[in-house]
Amino acid sequence: MTSTPMSRRTLLWGSAAAGTAALAGCRTQRNERPTDGGRGDASLPDYVEFSEVTPDIEPSNDNSVPGFLKFPNPPFDGITEPPGDGTPLKALTTASVGAPPSMAKNQWWQNLNTQLGADLELQWIKGDDYTSKVQTLVAGGDMPEIIQMPSLPRLDQVLETKFADLTPFLAGEAINDYPYLANFATEAWEETVFNGKIYGIPRPLLPIGARLEARTDTLADLGIELDLTDGESFLDLCREITDRSADRFAMVQPTNSSIRTMFGLPNVWEQTDQGLVNEIESPIYPDYLEYVRGMWDEGLFHPDSFQDPPLVPYFQKPSFVLFEVGGAGFTRAMPLYRPGAPTLTVKPVPMPRLEGGGNAPVRIGAAATSWLSINKELTDDRIKVVLAMMNYLAAPFGTQEYLDVQYGKEGHNYNFDDEGQPIPDPDGVSEQFPVTLFPGNPNFMYSPEFPEVTQAECEYEAEVGGEVVPSAVRGLYSETQASKGQQLTKLTSQAQSDIIQGRKPVSSWSDVVEDWKRKGGDDMREEYQAQL
Repeated sequence: MTSTPMSRRTLLWGSAAAGTAALAGCRTQRNERPTDGGRGDASLPDYVEFSEVTPDIEPSNDNSVPGFLKFPNPPFDGITEPPGDGTPLKALTTASVGAPPSMAKNQWWQNLNTQLGADLELQWIKGDDYTSKVQTLVAGGDMPEIIQMPSLPRLDQVLETKFADLTPFLAGEAINDYPYLANFATEAWEETVFNGKIYGIPRPLLPIGARLEARTDTLADLGIELDLTDGESFLDLCREITDRSADRFAMVQPTNSSIRTMFGLPNVWEQTDQGLVNEIESPIYPDYLEYVRGMWDEGLFHPDSFQDPPLVPYFQKPSFVLFEVGGAGFTRAMPLYRPGAPTLTVKPVPMPRLEGGGNAPVRIGAAATSWLSINKELTDDRIKVVLAMMNYLAAPFGTQEYLDVQYGKEGHNYNFDDEGQPIPDPDGVSEQFPVTLFPGNPNFMYSPEFPEVTQAECEYEAEVGGEVVPSAVRGLYSETQASKGQQLTKLTSQAQSDIIQGRKPVSSWSDVVEDWKRKGGDDMREEYQAQL
């Protein structure tokens, strides 16, 4: 290990096994980026696995994550001295959580400041205002030390002129100075590379980013068994579930990705002999729209599906039974949903191929949802201190640092039960703030009060994770996508809504595709193709 720049704290580590995890043809741990398109070649951080905590359920394939049935007791305490130097760390992020108590009244926040050795002056902004806020700060020059980067026009130029090149601090063996960050998979770091340089710390995501969950307690009450063999059996399941008189419907997400997987559609972009093809251009896409429109006509979707209904109470009732969720399935959601649904049990549902013949391949998402960039005005010494604090905030599962970041202050925000599991306090949990995703940590399955949910999620990944569909442009950058992606998505989403609800014929989809191509789709294709 190289000499550490974090002189104010000592890391106690055992023999951390260095390694890579190849991912079924798409999650290869690469140390080089493709050229062109604003990315360029880059030396990426070495991957050094955190091996101090052993999972109860080992990953069964390259697309699954570890499962933990219990929190280690005692937790691994890897950082014995605060990484900060007393200077406040000013940062900006976006989050969907409501406003918790201020730092002065927030013991979660105060405890974390103590552990960091500096006040974390974290500001967060909800919704669409975040991008404009960042643009204003960047243009004005009065930026905090860390910013969660949104998708901005000319992003590569913005990063080069306003944010620090972290390559000297993180590339190759240099990452060993920050062992918790070294535990991030290589493909997550690839998302942060522009013009051959590392410009941020990624927020890692699960490989399998979406899965269809079924309320198995409701299915059992109805005497319905999950036995999906093809597209028709899926329709039969939805029909058995739906009872309009009981205000119970199969689903509430007409455009969910799970149905698209049955049709074998590309995962957004696919490389063919004719070049890149977007899923909406596929000749199969109208068939998919016809299928979903038929489900709508039969009343298998909740009538409020296109009205942005409140999903939690609808699923708790239940007003719908099949629910596509992201991330770690219901391992994190059960404590939120169970209080309003005391009988709730759930299970991920492998989707079948439309014509039968086994499970449909699942989609693999981006390796990171975003990244945190550091202000270019900082000195090298300050960057090292900031990275040391980010290393603390990236603590993996099973560590004391993870409890400080993700659970708060013991005895106030959470308590240990008789089995040594951390259980959030109903009153103290209101102090939670977006630091839990700042920057986040490598993914896993864990639900302290619901180990059966962890077991079910891991079994699902074991069953479906061997056959996956990556996006052909995963990790690549398109200026058109950054500047026009939202409006193009709005265009296609509105058209799908009109077709599914019968306001327009399926035959109108070809005109939508031509409009999409003309307004930016073809430009995206060219930008991505140049990198491939």
